[in-house]
Formats: sequence, structure tokens, C-alpha cells
Amino acid sequence: MIDTKNVAQYSATGSLWIWYQYIENGFLDLVEAQLERDVTSRDFYGPLFENTTLVLARLWEKQEPQRVLSIYKSALVHRLKAIRAESATSKDVAKGRTARLASENWLKHYLPAFQGIIAEYEALLKTANTGDDELEDMRDAGRSCDLGL
Repeated sequence: MIDTKNVAQYSATGSLWIWYQYIENGFLDLVEAQLERDVTSRDFYGPLFENTTLVLARLWEKQEPQRVLSIYKSALVHRLKAIRAESATSKDVAKGRTARLASENWLKHYLPAFQGIIAEYEALLKTANTGDDELEDMRDAGRSCDLGL
């Protein structure tokens, strides 16, 4: 019998094992498509989940750096779009004070995650000995939305 407090841990471990099996058995397109959906989920703007980063690390080990870089870039683009929208709301005087404060709080909460993913992406680019022409633009866009946080 499983103790109730351990259910989440076992569930996460089991799903990670399933992901690894997909990778080991060559279902890389399926893994890439699902990870792409996961990191660009409609309401997901925080840091990547631990299991996601572990699956991405396994993909990297399997000599799939372009897939990993593509997934990271998708995560960044998704978050940047939301950050720009919230930043515009926080600066729009026509919006009510409540809306502006809510946007500022949203930015305070999610901007550090965006910056962390940029740092991870940059480290992966260096490891892959490649570059991304849009990286500096994304970093600058994030800084312009910073609100002095």
C-alpha cells in the first residue's frame, strides 16, 4: 500500500520513467511535440518543471541538441509574448490602477523565471557551440519590461 503523502512523488517518478522509455525507444518526435506543448501551455509562465528539465537533459545526452534548443526557444517566445502584454498593461494609464498593479505583480512573479530560462538557454547554446541571433533581442525585451524589479 502506498502512503498518501508519497503519491505525488511516485507519480512524478513514474511519468519520468515513461518519458525515458519513449526516448530510449526512439519516439523522439512524440517526445519533442509533447514537451513543446508542455512548455508553451496557455497558463504556464514559470520556470520549467524539474521533470521537464530532466527529460530535456536526457534528450541532450541522446545527441538531440537541436530538439532541446528548439523547445527552450519555444518556452522563451511563449513567456516573452505574455511578458510584453503584461508590461503594456502595467504602463497603460488608461487601465485602472487595479489592472496595472496586477500586471506589475505578475511581472514580479514571472520575470525571474524568464530570465532563468534565458540563462539556461544561453548555457546550452555555448555547450552546443552555436548561437541564436534572437537571444540578445529576447534578453533586451525582458529587460525593457523589468519595471526595476
